[in-house]
Parts: sequence; structure tokens; C-alpha cells
Amino acid sequence: MFPCSGCGACCKHINESDELKEFDLGNGVCKHLDLVTNSCKIYDTRPDVCRVDKMFDIEFYKDFSQEEFYIKNAEICNKLQELHKIDTNYRIDLKELKCYLC
Repeated sequence: MFPCSGCGACCKHINESDELKEFDLGNGVCKHLDLVTNSCKIYDTRPDVCRVDKMFDIEFYKDFSQEEFYIKNAEICNKLQELHKIDTNYRIDLKELKCYLC
């Protein structure tokens, strides 16, 4: 399972996803993101595109190993966190992730 840190950064950039346009508040932020807790208000019923594990199984297994896909997603998470100046405690440790996946 992908180790989401729950920072909410990906939910603040949904304007870059055609599949999520209907959820965009108009500023790239998902209308289902609770900005106080950075949690998803529809987590259990969120779209597949919001589920890293599900998207690997549906689509990305063709192009990547699961390890490669998780690492790429973690790298993007970390870059978004840097962009938003989110506390480094939320960063996904890539070395730890690689060990976890082995």
C-alpha cells in the first residue's frame, strides 16, 4: 500500500488532472479537501485517480513495476510538499520506501 503522509498537497493540484476537473474549486484545490485537517471528505468513495494503488492496478502496471510507480509518486509528493512549504515531517523517505517494497 502506498504510504500517503496525509499532507493534502496532491489535493491542492487537481487542476492538472482531466479526471478531476469536476472537483476543482477553480483554484486547483479539490472541493472535497478539508483545509483544516488536510483530509478528504469523501475518502471512502473518492475517485480511482485519487488512489495510487488502484491506479497502478488499472493502468500503470503496463509501464512500471509497482516499486517504480510508488517511488515516482513519492518523489512527486515530496516536490509538491516543498512547493507548498509543508513541514518536512510529511516527506516520504525514499530510502525507507525502497526497503519497504523489497
